[in-house]
Amino acid sequence: MAIEFGLTPDTRRDTGLHELVGAAGDAGFTALGMHAWHSDAAAAEALAAGGLRCHEVLPLIPTADEEATLPQARRLADAAAALNAPWVLTIFAEPLDAGTAPVIARCAAMFAEVGARMAVEFSPLGAVRSVSDALAVVEAAGGVGRAGVLIDVWHFFRGDSTWDDLERIPLESIAYVQFDDAPPPVSDDAMRETMHRRVMPGDGEFELERFASTLLARDWAGLVSVEVLSAELRERPLGEFARSAYESTARYWR
Repeated sequence: MAIEFGLTPDTRRDTGLHELVGAAGDAGFTALGMHAWHSDAAAAEALAAGGLRCHEVLPLIPTADEEATLPQARRLADAAAALNAPWVLTIFAEPLDAGTAPVIARCAAMFAEVGARMAVEFSPLGAVRSVSDALAVVEAAGGVGRAGVLIDVWHFFRGDSTWDDLERIPLESIAYVQFDDAPPPVSDDAMRETMHRRVMPGDGEFELERFASTLLARDWAGLVSVEVLSAELRERPLGEFARSAYESTARYWR
C-alpha cells in the first residue's frame, strides 16, 4: 500500500464545496476532510464526481456530559455514514478519566455502527497532550478496532511527544497523519500560532524529513492529510494553495 494524500480544509477560508473538491482533485489529492454540515447526498455526489473520497469528518469534542456529547456524536456518525468516511476526528477538552471514558466508548461504538472509527487527536493545547495519552484513549474507546491515533505534526513537535514515541507506536494504532510546518513562534499565544501561522511543509522549522523517514523506515503506509492553517495563505487562490500543499508534502513521502 502506497502513501495516500488528503487535504484537511481550513474552515476559515470562505470556499464552496464544489470549488474545494475541484481544487483538491486538480492538485493531486485523492481524499478530502469534511465537516459534519457537508453530510448530505449532494456532498457525497460532489466528492464522487471529483474522484475523491472523504477520509475524515470533524470534529467531535467529547466531555463527561453525555447529554451534550452523544447528540454531537450521532450527527457525526450520520455524516460519516453519508460520506462513507472511515474516521471521525476527535479532540479533547477534558482528560481521560472515570467520567469521560464511558462517553468516549459510547461514541466510538456509535461510529463503529456505521463503519467508522474515532481518530484521537492529541494536542499540547488540549487535555490529551501526547502520543502516549492518545494511545490510552484508543484503549478506552475499545482498541484499534474502534479508534486510532491521529498524529498532527504541529502537535507532535510543539507538544510532549518524543521521537521514541514515534518509533514505538504500533503501526496499526495510527489513524493517519496531518502534515504541516511552522516558523519559530512570535508570541506565547499557542492557539494563534497553530490556527493562523502554519506554513507549507519545508518552509518552517519542523524536522519533517526525520518524521516521515521514521515512519517509512517502519514500513508505515497510510494517509497523509495536509492541514496548513494560515491567515496569510488564506489569501492565496485556492487552486494555487492546494497545488503547493500537495507538492510540498508529497516530496517527503516518496
